[in-house]
Amino acid sequence: MNAKRTKKQAASRFHEALEILEVDFSHIIFETREEIDVFFDEVERQMEASQRRWYFLVNYFECVIHPEVWKHFSDRGKHANITYGLGTVRFDCSDKTRATIRANAKTDKFRANFYATREEAFVALADLRRRRQLSGSDWTKAYLGVTDVHLSFGGVKAIQGVGFNVQRGEIFSIIGPNGAGKTSMINVISGFYRPSQGRIVFDGKDRTHYHPAAVAKLGFARTFQNIALFKGMTTLDNIMTGRLLKMKRNFFLEALHLGPARREEMKNRRYVEDIIDFLEIQAIRKTPVGRLPYGFQKRVELARALAMEPKVLLLDEPMAGMNLEEKEDMARFILDVNEEWGTTIILIEHDMGVVMDLSSSVVVMDHGEKIADGTPDDVRTNPVVIRAYLGED
Repeated sequence: MNAKRTKKQAASRFHEALEILEVDFSHIIFETREEIDVFFDEVERQMEASQRRWYFLVNYFECVIHPEVWKHFSDRGKHANITYGLGTVRFDCSDKTRATIRANAKTDKFRANFYATREEAFVALADLRRRRQLSGSDWTKAYLGVTDVHLSFGGVKAIQGVGFNVQRGEIFSIIGPNGAGKTSMINVISGFYRPSQGRIVFDGKDRTHYHPAAVAKLGFARTFQNIALFKGMTTLDNIMTGRLLKMKRNFFLEALHLGPARREEMKNRRYVEDIIDFLEIQAIRKTPVGRLPYGFQKRVELARALAMEPKVLLLDEPMAGMNLEEKEDMARFILDVNEEWGTTIILIEHDMGVVMDLSSSVVVMDHGEKIADGTPDDVRTNPVVIRAYLGED
């Protein structure tokens, strides 16, 4: 291919057995739209001929993309991902290239996965392939299996025979009109409610009747529809409360702040500071949360949940009430938590654009029943789902 180069041409190579297309941009300089088109036109021709989708493994070592053609490069890459991709990982990016891709990811809501070496990127792709292969497995193979759950309050049936499977490492969304039973389902999963019938199996073990504290110790954390923070406490102190389950020293040592207790607190403090950096809230770390704008309070609540080191993160309408910019930020953080930390996420959200962009699987509830499930594309065009949302006859 004819992209301008200092040492060699951009190249691509198919690893058929692994479903991987390896793209080598190392030492390449892209200065014009034409150079970009030459490469992508040829690669897309090959992918079209293969009649299948691919994982993309991209080497950016010392690749230079001139600022005036970055958008075109990004648009061509996005088109290839949407049309032919199963997932993308990148490695050996310069700080400048990484920053540019992250900025594009923020506006376009795609997953900006970066790894230091080719070997680490291959491991990440293997994990992506494993997750996809597990998709659709029964509850005995699912990471979290919800089977025939019923929940009633007096004569009101909040949940009626709902079941679904969540695979390790995926973003799984629960959607439906107001009053569909979505939050009740999150409360069952978190242990706050106990189902009158049905099973909750996590990582191969039945945990249907566990109390909320026992569920939290298994690795479940959540945010709430209505913000549940200590308004008089600072951002830092609110997030530190998420570390309480991780503290092992006795109360006397904690009170005196001596020896092992002091070292433990320092360790937990460092973990919280990493989360603060990750969610870009350094500037408000000492601000009482009651003074913060709504969008930042939502971010602090997410930080507190992350402080629990969750294996499964339950997000109940994390973007409710946010403006467009705040939603874009939250979407980016959710994707990063999922991809960089490998956290399984169960999401309730009314913004269908967000759901369709972020989720790998969706279950739809209405009046306490499951009316559909599948991929975002499956449920988007399901006439039963359309009627539930639009009220059509």
